Amino acid sequence: MLLFLGWRILKPIAKLLPRKWSYKAAHILTTAVFWIWPTGRAAMYQNLKFVLKSDDVRLLRRTSRRQLNRYGEYLVDALLIDQTTPQQCYEAMPTKVWPKLGALAQKSPILFALMHFGNWDAGGGAYSYAVGPSHVLVESLGHPSLDKFIQNGRDKLGMQTVNIRDGILIARRALAQQGTLAVLFDRPVPKSDPGVDVLFFGQKCRIPDGFARIALASQARVIPLAIARKNPKEFRFSVLIDLDFQYQQSNDKVNDITLLTQNVLNTYENWVRLHPDQWYQFRPFFLESQKI
Repeated sequence: MLLFLGWRILKPIAKLLPRKWSYKAAHILTTAVFWIWPTGRAAMYQNLKFVLKSDDVRLLRRTSRRQLNRYGEYLVDALLIDQTTPQQCYEAMPTKVWPKLGALAQKSPILFALMHFGNWDAGGGAYSYAVGPSHVLVESLGHPSLDKFIQNGRDKLGMQTVNIRDGILIARRALAQQGTLAVLFDRPVPKSDPGVDVLFFGQKCRIPDGFARIALASQARVIPLAIARKNPKEFRFSVLIDLDFQYQQSNDKVNDITLLTQNVLNTYENWVRLHPDQWYQFRPFFLESQKI
């Protein structure tokens, strides 16, 4: 709902203003949302108290407000996705990692494990420009018009979107053909739903196990990847990546799924600790706080 409202309100603004001014407008809107959204504010506090290891209300308030501001910047980028090119994404994140990824992609299928962090769409556009097209497993954003707008924009950036409802076989087939697949895996699920129980910042959480199952079934190389914004006023990013990430398979599939998911989360802990305001999690993520 937050994404849909932001899309409806910010879309006409983002089309008219320079991007940096649209960011400022997004800051004003998301700050207002912060104060009038007690449920979301409480969820962010609960999540961040474990990330920041603090109950200091002033610190939680400041960081969660910045979290919404950063998300507003992502919304602006999403609204301008149809006016953004793969080359612009590539130039927005100078890095020497793309040739390495290109070499790896020629050797084995790659599964990028992503969290709702920074700007994953910009990363997809940069990858498609530097290396080649990738498949992206997506979920509905809650409204058909919004789904169509965002998915068409991702297609324009070189990403081949596959809906998670009917795309698991397509995703596996893409990896089997030496392809690349990106999956956002950090959606919290209740204890009663299918998923895997793991730890994040020392706290129990339950998230979908789909990306781990796909990786194990296809024997794809798993690479945790995040795109962190450098400056709240600019379309500029840093690439956070673990090219040395490895996992092993055994005869215990359930244990393999848990270990793979846990190890990816361990990598992300370092990145979220560095940029706690760029992890966009507005629902209770940890099992302890899902009573909210």
